[in-house]
Amino acid sequence: MGRDLTPRKTFGYTKQKELQMTTTPVTETQKKRLIKPSRGQARFAFTILLIINILNYADRYVLSAVLPQIKHEFNMTDFQGGLLISSFLIVYAVTTLPIGIWADRGIRKNIVAICVGVWSVATTFAGFTRNLFQLFSMRSILGIGEAGYAPASLSLLGDFFSKTHRGRILSFWSIGTLIGAAIGVSVGGRIADTLGWRWAFYIVGIPGLIAAFLAWRIKEPKRGVFDTEEGESGENAADTSTAHGKIDQNFWGTARALLRIPTYWVLLGALTFSFFTIGGTSFWLTTYLTRAFSLSLTEAGSVSGIVLIVTGLTGTIIGGWLADFLQSRRPQGRMITSVLGFLLGAPLVLVALSIHIFPVFIGVFVVAAISLNFCTGPLNAVIQDVIAPDMRATAVGLALLLAHLLGDAAAPTVIGFISDISSLGTALLVTAPLFLFLAGLVSLIGVKTVASDMRRMQEQLRAR
Repeated sequence: MGRDLTPRKTFGYTKQKELQMTTTPVTETQKKRLIKPSRGQARFAFTILLIINILNYADRYVLSAVLPQIKHEFNMTDFQGGLLISSFLIVYAVTTLPIGIWADRGIRKNIVAICVGVWSVATTFAGFTRNLFQLFSMRSILGIGEAGYAPASLSLLGDFFSKTHRGRILSFWSIGTLIGAAIGVSVGGRIADTLGWRWAFYIVGIPGLIAAFLAWRIKEPKRGVFDTEEGESGENAADTSTAHGKIDQNFWGTARALLRIPTYWVLLGALTFSFFTIGGTSFWLTTYLTRAFSLSLTEAGSVSGIVLIVTGLTGTIIGGWLADFLQSRRPQGRMITSVLGFLLGAPLVLVALSIHIFPVFIGVFVVAAISLNFCTGPLNAVIQDVIAPDMRATAVGLALLLAHLLGDAAAPTVIGFISDISSLGTALLVTAPLFLFLAGLVSLIGVKTVASDMRRMQEQLRAR
């Protein structure tokens, strides 16, 4: 009996000791992995990333404010002016995906710092250019820098704030796009009128270099730190924390699956047509105001900036509220909101561009722009409604790539080409109402398909 008991005690002690030795490192690793950024670190990161987002769009839109002076100095046609705007957008659209993959693998705060530094140097150097080739080159480099900022910064914000706060944080961050665009066109026009167009690039570009240094000072958070539940095992925690760094090995298979969803085709069409109108009109608006109403660059830039920020905020808020209200009553609610925005905006833009009395034009154009901004939130929400979670990132990336390339990247050049043949007013009159109307018609098709695609997606999730 003694001989039998001794091995059992030894065996039990040994197994218990082995269990302690194997579980303790996992627990420590898990705790280390679950260390969350402090509130101060999160606030500092958000503040810097918001400032950078404002500078991002200020650098982007300052060209539209000073374009009349640049065209005069370099003796450019409207077609060449459109190409100058499109060069940035094309490079931006093409490089977003590969730099986004880099952001999934590298140190994101360093990527943000590098990208901000690159686009700020490119913006500043644009003021030193002496020919069109140099100016085109600087605007193209600007596209590379700005393409890398958004994926890395969005990923950072996702790891600085919990799921319950992300929606509000990203909404505040998105407001920076409107503030930046307004600053770009209003401040750019005023500087061009007083100091010349080159100084507009100097003044807008240099603050970005300071922001790049501050971005480098951000503490890099652990990936997925707020997506890992405390009750998960160390193995599952490791999977969650590294999932952000994985690249979809079956991209083309996912793309084929997306293109079999009818509503996704609708979204591609609606986004492309609406991006064309938004991109073309916003970039040519300042020039149009100087020609049609004989405003100075300061006056035209100030008006454009106020219109962009007021209509953007108002339209997004009203559209989001209306979409939620209708969606609570029928599954097509968000798509119906987009249809209303497009089909109301099309005739209003047509009427506005036919008016030659400035106060009346502004009144009608503001209402039209508010209607157009109805679609911002609802169309993005529809992607979430009809696409399975494991395909949503690919769905958004592919949709934005095509919408940018075929929409707002192409629009300035197309409008410039038509303007050279006739006039800028005619170019806007021909394109803006037409593409809004097409977006509305495509969205009408989505009203018929979205409910069935939502059911299909839910059935797929239940079957897993």
